[in-house]
Amino acid sequence: HKEYVETGADDEKLISRSTILRVVLEIQKHFLEGKSKERKSIFDAGFKYSLQIVLLKIPQGSGSLKKMFLPHSLIDETDEVCLVVKDLERGAKKDFSLTKDHFEEILKFSGVTRINRVIPLNDLRINYGSFEAKLKLCQSFDVFLVDSRIYNHTIKLFGKHFLKRKRLPLPVEMDCGDINQAIIKALRYTIYRQNNTGNVIAIDVGNHWMSAENITENISNVISQLKGDGLNGWQNIRSIYVKTTQDYPLSIPIYLSDATGEDICVPEAINQKDLVLSKKRKQVNSVLENEGFTKKGFFTSKINC
Repeated sequence: HKEYVETGADDEKLISRSTILRVVLEIQKHFLEGKSKERKSIFDAGFKYSLQIVLLKIPQGSGSLKKMFLPHSLIDETDEVCLVVKDLERGAKKDFSLTKDHFEEILKFSGVTRINRVIPLNDLRINYGSFEAKLKLCQSFDVFLVDSRIYNHTIKLFGKHFLKRKRLPLPVEMDCGDINQAIIKALRYTIYRQNNTGNVIAIDVGNHWMSAENITENISNVISQLKGDGLNGWQNIRSIYVKTTQDYPLSIPIYLSDATGEDICVPEAINQKDLVLSKKRKQVNSVLENEGFTKKGFFTSKINC
């Protein structure tokens, strides 16, 4: 597939949309015409397109989850969507059914039709803690959304089943003015894990039922976002492939770089935990700037002093 490859080391514009479209059409043609007698066609089972990115150097301290916005959602109307919500009251002994009823009413009032089940955070902790329960939950839904207010606390509750099956939860803003639009927007993100053990990243960019034009637009959009995604810019990318995710994958390169990476200084990537701590420190410091202490150790406002 060398006829599709574009080379360069510093400009993502080298990968033209026409090149991407040709690759996607070639993949579709391969699976439509290449139905083997020995095995079932991949189109009969369904598959996804992913963008496989090979880096020259691995960002230090990486391993965090990343998300990218897509012009065209990878979710269709038949996909089952589960929403994990924030508890109305904290505490393991609190009745989480009240939280469930509360958010189901909010979804109904907001005109939301894409959510198939609401699971409060307490429910997730209590009833889906075991290996078997997590596996069953993972197999029960195609997509998982989590209230952005509890997203960082909830990620660790999802087991390796979700990572293996690429069903990592997506954050959704449940405290906004238009919840229906927030959910629609959340379903247009693709999420991936930035490896800290290898130099290959795979980002889902298309589904087998999508048109070649829509898949192409998604790929172009992801490529344009790579520069500012903590990978240390375009110069740290060795190659990019369009690949199918199935038992019989097909992989076609669309970009190859002849750079060695010797001059690349990869900055240390900040993981999600450090980002949260940094944000909290800033909040505390901003409060303390306007606060002082009395002789008895109580807070007092410096503004009124």
